[in-house]
Amino acid sequence: MSQKLTRFVHNGAGLEKTLRLIQSVAQIAAVFTIGSTAVRLTTAKLQLALTRRFFRFFGFLQSFEQVSTLLTSGGIGSVARWLDLAKWTCFGLYFVLEDLTILHAMGVYAVPWEERVMREANTFWFYALSLSLAGSVYSLLFSGAAEKIKSKDGKKEKNNEKTVEKPAPRVDTSVLMKQIVVDGCDLLLPVSLLGWYHPGDLVIGGTMVLSTLLTGSRIWAQV
Repeated sequence: MSQKLTRFVHNGAGLEKTLRLIQSVAQIAAVFTIGSTAVRLTTAKLQLALTRRFFRFFGFLQSFEQVSTLLTSGGIGSVARWLDLAKWTCFGLYFVLEDLTILHAMGVYAVPWEERVMREANTFWFYALSLSLAGSVYSLLFSGAAEKIKSKDGKKEKNNEKTVEKPAPRVDTSVLMKQIVVDGCDLLLPVSLLGWYHPGDLVIGGTMVLSTLLTGSRIWAQV
């Protein structure tokens, strides 16, 4: 157990989830405290949120790599692939825009456009999570549907192609259900930051704990 915990916190993704869990617990605890204790907990929450930004600073590289893979692998015509393409594009734009304000967040170089850029970043974050949620729901509903693909018949003329139906790979419904819950929980964050709806720090902190435990459990199983 101790060795697995050591591997988990020494894994970049595992450490980020650990910090996120502590951040969400601090946010919940701040709701039930007053005075200087509440101030300290809120400060800890904000500092942990800033620390976690460094873990996703190069997140745009992975996102745009996923976009490139989808564009070059062929078969982009399916709904699921289009949802994936849009999702990873929005995630990449979110990471890029957030990175532009990192020096402002650190207090190193203040810029007057930080609020405007972060609003756009959070908007793309909302789009990305919404598309991820839509993709999981689509896969859950249509996971057994056949996928039409084009393949060349080597015994016929060179340019002759035929359309065949290839059964879509079966997906683990439990994984999809967990992803739906995670995306649904995380959607409250950009919605709140954008000022569209604020359910309160207690609700946001609670949903962060739930989504962190669900995503962290996958990382825990892999380390």
